[in-house]
Amino acid sequence: MTSETTTRPGVPSARDVLEALQVAAYMTDTNGRITFFNEAAVGLWGRRPELGEAWCGALRLFRPDGQPMAHDECPLAQTLRLGRSVSGTAVAERPDGRRVHFMAYPSLLFAAEGTLIGAINVLVDISAHQAAEETIRATAEALRQSNAVKDEFLGLVSHELRTPVTTIYGNAQLLRSRAQRLSEADRIEMVGDIAQDAERLLAVIENLLLLTKVEGGVAPDLEPQVLAHVLRATIENFTRGRAREVTFTSVPAHHLVVDADRTYVELLLGNLLSNADKYSPVGRPIEVVLKVADGEAQVAVLDRGMGLPDDGNPAELFTPFYRAPAAREQASGMGIGLAVCKRLAEAQGGRVWAVARDGGGAEVGFALPLAPEPES
Repeated sequence: MTSETTTRPGVPSARDVLEALQVAAYMTDTNGRITFFNEAAVGLWGRRPELGEAWCGALRLFRPDGQPMAHDECPLAQTLRLGRSVSGTAVAERPDGRRVHFMAYPSLLFAAEGTLIGAINVLVDISAHQAAEETIRATAEALRQSNAVKDEFLGLVSHELRTPVTTIYGNAQLLRSRAQRLSEADRIEMVGDIAQDAERLLAVIENLLLLTKVEGGVAPDLEPQVLAHVLRATIENFTRGRAREVTFTSVPAHHLVVDADRTYVELLLGNLLSNADKYSPVGRPIEVVLKVADGEAQVAVLDRGMGLPDDGNPAELFTPFYRAPAAREQASGMGIGLAVCKRLAEAQGGRVWAVARDGGGAEVGFALPLAPEPES
């Protein structure tokens, strides 16, 4: 393209063509001073520069990585400085703060006799393309993290299921093949191991199924429940066959009624009791306290075990598959029991908490809203 603007009658000039383009375009002289720009360029820059401004009409320029770019470092400036076309990507900041990613395609302009007279630059808005690329990258990263979580989950499930199954299978095989040669004490011990690991296996499966159910949006079956009755029955079932003492205290004199799913409440307390039992010294009792405050029934499970991490966030305990380093060293587990408790409590309109106790140990509990008083 030359600097000539005269054309034959009926033939549009070069500037008319540039004005009609739906793509941003502008021209400069050999010193990089703007001599022309079309309306599409004004739309991209978000401003109308004065003729004579240097290099580019953008308020500010940035590199694709977000670092500032001086106007005399833009692709058009490099093109005039090097004497050859240097295309590239940059970001223009508009006066309203919006940033526009664009691709610049600068070219040198010569007169008919071959003298350099300036440059022309075409700017293509690639913001939508850039956003799509960022979305793809974010999606790829999310998939990568999801696969990592899946692999960790499968590893945990495999370990937690294999261990009790191995014990159950091995003892069952011995009892079937050598029962007559085993002493009564050995047989009783092996049956006890089978029952204990079967209970552990059942708890893992129930937690996984309920976590899947709640995460899938399945609503609980809420019915009026006398909470103290449900708690006593759950404690009795938990202590059956265990040496651990569990005490129950109900602070209010009257019966507390909540709208709840009995199965959910039983699993809530069962998980909290199992957690306290797992991390408490042998012979130390566990306390369950029921009280009422702020329109809700509060159930606290108190132990004198390892307590909570000093530098941790108690809310992390209710994150699926999270286990504090000290907990990993003391006992095996998947880290889903407390996460299930949180989901079950919230599904019934309640909440959970965990706090350290003075003198050692932890208080972990849940609260459910009290059922409305029946109308007279």
